[in-house]
Amino acid sequence: MSERFRAGLIGCGGIARAHMRGYRQLEGVEVVAAAEIDADRLRTFADTWNIPGRYTDYQVMLEQESLDIVSVCTPPFVHCAPTVACAESGVRGILCEKPMAMNLSEADQMLEACERAGTRLQIDHVYRFERNFQKVKELVEGGAIGDLIVISGKCVGPPRRSEHWNGQYRFGGGGWLMAQGTHLFDLFRLYGGDPVWCFANVERWRPGVTIEDAAIGLFGLQSGVKAFFEVSGNRSGRAFAFMAELEGSDGRLHISDGLDRPYLYLWTKGSPPGEWQPVELVHADPWSGGDPFADVIQDLLTAVREDRDPSLNGREGRVALEMIMAVYESQRRGIARVSFPLEIQESPLALMNQEGIL
Repeated sequence: MSERFRAGLIGCGGIARAHMRGYRQLEGVEVVAAAEIDADRLRTFADTWNIPGRYTDYQVMLEQESLDIVSVCTPPFVHCAPTVACAESGVRGILCEKPMAMNLSEADQMLEACERAGTRLQIDHVYRFERNFQKVKELVEGGAIGDLIVISGKCVGPPRRSEHWNGQYRFGGGGWLMAQGTHLFDLFRLYGGDPVWCFANVERWRPGVTIEDAAIGLFGLQSGVKAFFEVSGNRSGRAFAFMAELEGSDGRLHISDGLDRPYLYLWTKGSPPGEWQPVELVHADPWSGGDPFADVIQDLLTAVREDRDPSLNGREGRVALEMIMAVYESQRRGIARVSFPLEIQESPLALMNQEGIL
């Protein structure tokens, strides 16, 4: 009989439900404990998912439960400390929500703790496991659009509210750039390789918030591909939207909303201008196969069993965070071209807030 894992969750908010949905589809793992500082939320969540171990302090959970796997489902400012504590307590695999940390110093602390303990760290850039974004990679690598030249990505949503936690730097580390731009930048790497340089413009115009309202810019990737982006919270009255277009020497691919309402179109050289052809989607029922959260967790479980790094390991997550920090650093230097690797360990957004220059 294959090894069975005991799993726990730290944080019982909205994203924890997606993690639980993933766990429930997998064999060989059982969620036996959850930690959440809000006692009412903890009770409701644990009752809904029938989780026996319930703790308002994750340190107590780690002391009293023998856990193999832990999902860290907290806001970004509470990613570093729980991850380090899990590693030091002997947890074998950690799935930490994105973005990995508030800054590169925290990310390095997490990596070092996991390396010392032999803990496998996975960062939840779940779009990499979504079937249609994987299909785009297969099409590109198969030559469907010729040589890839440019990627354009957009991630936009409604403004963050100053009275909400996600409108404040100290909780989220930034706005939509940290919340969802991290997915976009991870996909840039998936399709075009690691970043070499970046320049960007970051703006804030609403009083009361300490995050960015909008960011636009360009990355140069190792493959020679250029990656343009807009990540903004300036779309009042509309829902969150996520999309990417990949342009090659012989055609273009356009994909949007891969997790919720996906559509994928292909235009090839020789087709009438503007005549995009729909590409058959990979439709997945989250409960009966194709749930990317289940796939992410399964990859972590397999990595722990095989004593290898998971696909979305901590070093991969750090690069996506470094790309975000480069965007902020470009603005801090006056919309300057910033080269990788970055030397700054602090968040440039935090420094701009302290200096009052954004």
